[in-house]
Amino acid sequence: MKKFTAVLAASAAAVVLVSCSSGDDASNESDAARTTIGGAASSLASAASSVAERARGAFDEAKLATFVAAFRTGYPNLAADRDDASIEAIVIETCPLIDSGASDQEVIAKVGELAQNGDTAPTEEQAGRISQLVRVAC
Repeated sequence: MKKFTAVLAASAAAVVLVSCSSGDDASNESDAARTTIGGAASSLASAASSVAERARGAFDEAKLATFVAAFRTGYPNLAADRDDASIEAIVIETCPLIDSGASDQEVIAKVGELAQNGDTAPTEEQAGRISQLVRVAC
């Protein structure tokens, strides 16, 4: 997040510098500003991607892989046409809730929401069993 903030601040400073520079050719300034803004946008996207990768890296890859395999095996209708990342998101988005001391019912509700696959939703019993798998993966 510090990197994202630094990139944002640097981008803002660059835009200010470009807009405050003296010169008679407004077109050159406009082109420079567009180039700076385009570069800033690219840097921001890169920083955001990096933050997402670091958040994902906070989880044990072996536990995530085990969760995905268990989920695909135990709940094929909920796993159909889903990539691994969308299944891993069940763990990634539920663990902070568990860590904050949420009740079992809150965790089960969140897991049920995240495990839903289109119109196919897990039963409360299924969501409860999935939440047990999530707790192990956390």
